[in-house]
Amino acid sequence: MEATTGTRLPRKLTDKDQATRARILEHAAVLVYTRGVHATNNEQHRRAAGVSGSQLNHYFPTKESPVLAVIARQAGRPTDSAASCSAGCAC
Repeated sequence: MEATTGTRLPRKLTDKDQATRARILEHAAVLVYTRGVHATNNEQHRRAAGVSGSQLNHYFPTKESPVLAVIARQAGRPTDSAASCSAGCAC
């Protein structure tokens, strides 16, 4: 339902949406860990995760949002190592 300001209310992600977002985030974490924040960009995140630009922008609408999501995820799991990508790619 639309709010009176014309903004959409957040929708719940489906299982498929959650899996796609998690895949993008996993690959972004590997890229940030191996190359550093300043040496990565959204095109690299998109290619590594195998998604389209519109998919990346759907889940992470700003240039900073994948990096901020990686930081938030890592802060919640400090013993997790981003160096091993569970998707088995060569990021």
